[in-house]
Amino acid sequence: MDRRYFLNYSAITAAYLLAGCEERSGREEGKARQAVSDFPAAVPPQKAEEKLPEQIMPFTQKLKIPGEIDFAQIKKAALTAQKSQVNIFPDMQTEVLTFQGDLPNPTIRIKKGEVFDLDFMNNLADPTIIHWHGLIVPEEMDGHPKDAIATGATKQYRYPIEQSAGTFWYHTHPHGRTGEEIYRGLAGFYMIEDEEEKRLNLPQGEFELPLMIQDKRFDEKRQLRYKDPKVPQDNNGLLGDVILVNATPFPYHEVKSGKYRLRILNASSVRTYQLAFDTIREFALVGTDAGLLETPVMVQSVVLSVAERVDIIVDFKDKEVGDRVTLKTLGFKEGSNLTLHPDYPAFDAPMDIMQFHVTEKILDTQVLPEKLIPIPRLQASDAVNTRRITMEIIAGGIWTLDQKPFDMHRVDQRVKLGSTEIWEIKNSVHMAHPFHIHGVRFQVLDRDGKIAFPTDKGWKDTVIVMPFETVRIIVHFTMPGLFVYHCHILEHEDQAMMANLLVE
Repeated sequence: MDRRYFLNYSAITAAYLLAGCEERSGREEGKARQAVSDFPAAVPPQKAEEKLPEQIMPFTQKLKIPGEIDFAQIKKAALTAQKSQVNIFPDMQTEVLTFQGDLPNPTIRIKKGEVFDLDFMNNLADPTIIHWHGLIVPEEMDGHPKDAIATGATKQYRYPIEQSAGTFWYHTHPHGRTGEEIYRGLAGFYMIEDEEEKRLNLPQGEFELPLMIQDKRFDEKRQLRYKDPKVPQDNNGLLGDVILVNATPFPYHEVKSGKYRLRILNASSVRTYQLAFDTIREFALVGTDAGLLETPVMVQSVVLSVAERVDIIVDFKDKEVGDRVTLKTLGFKEGSNLTLHPDYPAFDAPMDIMQFHVTEKILDTQVLPEKLIPIPRLQASDAVNTRRITMEIIAGGIWTLDQKPFDMHRVDQRVKLGSTEIWEIKNSVHMAHPFHIHGVRFQVLDRDGKIAFPTDKGWKDTVIVMPFETVRIIVHFTMPGLFVYHCHILEHEDQAMMANLLVE
């Protein structure tokens, strides 16, 4: 299939659109699922002058692999939020925000039982703070927006790692600017390891890849574009047309014909992805936000909303040297019926993300374990209280939780330390929302919608709530303090869709 990418310079928008059939993520009764390769794609006509220059053609730039801050080798680390000039594209530098002067930002790797110790300096023009997304840490270490530090100030983070292995991430979290700061670069991976995971002998080293996916907009000078002030739909969420993986546009990565562990993070502003491969029919889902599953789940695609992570095992054993496998999003029509920026691919637009180029044939004898880790199941009968949180828009088009715009100092929910509760997250608008709670991990009890998400089977810290759906989660509160919970569509949380939770 010939996929062409082109840039309309008059509108400064890349119009990468594939028209064709779409695999629905719902498992509707009586409808057979189709293989990914069954979906044809046609390319709309384009003018010659709209073609993307050769140096920006997809699958011509090699995937960047983040460096690591490994606490097995150091005792103390440092990060500095700063403006930087980096080569996202080879022909021109782009002004971004970084933690160490370049992108992608370093991956933090640490073992359960070790102490995390890091000094964070803010060299930005505005106050900011780092949130360790998915980690259960003391209130003063969590990165609440109220704790943002001033320009030129330094904050010391020091806390023990007491939770199980998983794929987490870190990003800045100032109120009203989180979206733009993450968009411009301030995010990175945070990997926790433990002995239980190590015994499983999952793919590691060169066979383990962190993949941070973000869709962005660039102008003709390769500079990032954020909100368009002339398009109010950008307040509903920022869509882009150029997909970066580890700060590399439409990259490729060379692989051998064996199993690879892909740790995938959706760090986009609003876009939900339905991830699949064009010539690999199935792959194994082995982990979600806060750790591994009990058993691998074979899937043909997986839905990943903003801030969610998946841990998957992809096997290239049937591929020959010279073969190419494309990771793509099939489009996610169920995600939103609201109009976002009309010049950029919508949620339901299929898009290529990156390619894997098979360069070596190997004998891979590694076997994926049938059992991973036990997950103690929280029972609804353990809950001492049930709360309902409603996602909605109020007058003026303001995104809120329970019709209350975020107040930095108002306590919205009080919870008893050590208690277990059921939270019913009700979505009252025609747009899917990823719901995130700081300071906890939780399990999904059930959802009243039509889609069965395999990612609901594991520990979570972020859950997608479909339009007009109610999702019930069960939470055990183990960390005292003031934490926030919010929609993780970045423009929504920046606006007002956030609230305070006090565990006491």
